[in-house]
Amino acid sequence: MKTKSMSIRNNNLYMGEHAITELGKIYKTPLYIYDEIHLRDKIKIFVNNFKSELYECEVIYASKAFLAPYVAKIIAEYDLGVDSVSLGDLYLLNESNFPMDKVLMHGNNKSLEELRYSLEKGIGYIVVDNLNELDGIIALCNELNLTAKVLLRVNPGIEAHTHAYIKTSLLSSKFGESIFDLARIGEFIVKCRGSKVKLSGFHAHIGSNIHSPESFISVAEVMVDFIKKIKETYDYQAEVLNLGGGFGIKYLETDIEVDIANILKAMTNTIDDLLRNNNLQLQKLMIEPGRAIVGDAGITIHEIGGTKKTYGGKHYVFVDGGMTDNIRPALYQAQYTLDIANRYDQGGVERTPYDVVGKCCESGDIVANEYPLGEVRIGDILVTYSTGAYGYSMASNYNGALKPAVIFINGKEINMAIKRESLSDLIKTSVMPKHQVFDTHTDILYDLYMENRAGTVNRFKTKHVNQLQNSIIKGGVWTMYSPNDFDLIEACEIALNEIDLEELPGFNVILGLEGLRNLKTVEDIKVLYDLGFRHAMLTWNEENRYATGVKGDPNRGVTEEGKRLLKQMEALDMIVDLAHLNEKSFFEALKVTKKNIIYSHGNCRSLCEHLRNVTDEQMEALKAVDGLLGLTLASSFISSNKEEVTLERFLDHVDYAVKKMGINNVCFGFDFMDYLGDFQNANLTAIGDATKVDALIEGLRSRNYSETEIVKLTYNNFFKRYNDKIILRG
Repeated sequence: MKTKSMSIRNNNLYMGEHAITELGKIYKTPLYIYDEIHLRDKIKIFVNNFKSELYECEVIYASKAFLAPYVAKIIAEYDLGVDSVSLGDLYLLNESNFPMDKVLMHGNNKSLEELRYSLEKGIGYIVVDNLNELDGIIALCNELNLTAKVLLRVNPGIEAHTHAYIKTSLLSSKFGESIFDLARIGEFIVKCRGSKVKLSGFHAHIGSNIHSPESFISVAEVMVDFIKKIKETYDYQAEVLNLGGGFGIKYLETDIEVDIANILKAMTNTIDDLLRNNNLQLQKLMIEPGRAIVGDAGITIHEIGGTKKTYGGKHYVFVDGGMTDNIRPALYQAQYTLDIANRYDQGGVERTPYDVVGKCCESGDIVANEYPLGEVRIGDILVTYSTGAYGYSMASNYNGALKPAVIFINGKEINMAIKRESLSDLIKTSVMPKHQVFDTHTDILYDLYMENRAGTVNRFKTKHVNQLQNSIIKGGVWTMYSPNDFDLIEACEIALNEIDLEELPGFNVILGLEGLRNLKTVEDIKVLYDLGFRHAMLTWNEENRYATGVKGDPNRGVTEEGKRLLKQMEALDMIVDLAHLNEKSFFEALKVTKKNIIYSHGNCRSLCEHLRNVTDEQMEALKAVDGLLGLTLASSFISSNKEEVTLERFLDHVDYAVKKMGINNVCFGFDFMDYLGDFQNANLTAIGDATKVDALIEGLRSRNYSETEIVKLTYNNFFKRYNDKIILRG
């Protein structure tokens, strides 16, 4: 049952040049391992033996068996087509740069979204299941002014010897139309004539995991006879015939070895003779080998966690996977061949019939029943062969299981196809009970430094932790403001020593610098970077050796030294914050770098004439570099009229910024000043400190922002861009 490049060395099972046990240690178990040499050889068998001089032959890979970008790349190398069964399959293929004109779309209940995507991406064929679906395709083609090629799925009425759940051609099947219902098939032909939909031919499929060559020959004979009847009845000549496939593989030593090459030759010879004898022609013949290409190329490994003998005499082996990585034993009562990878040959050791079971809270969580294994030890690596099909593709997170990694072995090479899921992946699509906010500007570092100089003890805990524990703010750019006569590096070191995020679990901090007037040399930015700083503004409101702030000379911009500094920040992949720059410096900075650009705290000058607010032109420039505008709660930035400094007026700034820049380029930099003794608290009264940010969420809802849009504005727009710059995590 071993794959082509598997071998035994020192009683250990290898694939290529790698011990299976070592792969388990590196990539953790459960683990799917594919023999790439075996896979490629299987593809070659189909490609080299499925040939005819009368028509084109095309092998179609089964996406449902296993699909990943790495696999898509391999099958594209051999010019195989691929069948897809969902929008997800189509998207993955398109994103993998797979040629979409080699794709077939299957399914008995395709959504309009799937059909639209299929048409827009120009896939090869849509396999039509029923008249309702055909009507939908015709309507979409008219709407989009596109054409489509379709194959009509038909049931030939042949019973393959396979599991009841995977028989697909019986007259009671949910798939397709019966070949005996000629009137219904005639409706398909009539509807296609004169429309933008071309009926290219027919698709048949009798089932999966078929070992009998007679089944394939029978379907070939029946389908050619059917094509002849259709031609005589409706004057319609099919150009394409897809005979499906479902070629079987060996799961047990007692299973029949399918002679694929001879079956393929028998199929094409049968079709060739039938076409000649009936004076028929085909342009293309397709087959869908199903699991046969990939199924026996893959194995799954588990670590054995223990054994048990019950009072009733049942022997169990417990593994760290099961129905979550291979549901087929529970779903189909599928059987497999197993081995102990690290003690392959156990010679005369007595073999005990074990039930090999997983760790789910399900009695049906079974890998194998009554399987004879030799000596079993905790920590052994158990191999299950022929799991390359329907293993990962049917895997689940049931009971909170993490989906395993998938790797491909090619001699010495190990290629990762799919990473092992992480715990955070389990909640990546979950809707959290409360919104979270990332504040792109707060002067906490400056406050901690100043309070330390004043002799204040535990300022971080008594002020900031107390506030943030009662706030929906869960992340922030914490900045060090840089006034005159100030040792910037020393101040940063002192402030950092004051921080302890233990009492703020889940909180994320990016360290930032509000102004660099006290940066002595351009090279010193690396010193601050090494301290953890990933963000900086060139100036506060002043003009300095690097650039000019809003209160400096409006005709003075970024200096040559400032340009070198920007380039150094770009090389360090730091966030470049254009807040506080005058307009000349703002635009000159964007000529030097367009990477990681934000304007962390400012509002819209069209709504409030304040030097620190951005003009429409500045917003357009920010959007052009995919930069972010962080809207601030500073009162004088909201309105020059004190009576208009309201939450509603602030929301006007939100609406205006979103309209100008789009929902993906706006965020919030509150600039709370309630804790700064040097400054009068001049924030919007309704949201005067971090504990009152919930009011913003309700305000956004009142302006009809969706929950998804609110998440973008308050957290994801910034967090998703700069998650890698987070240095402190609670």
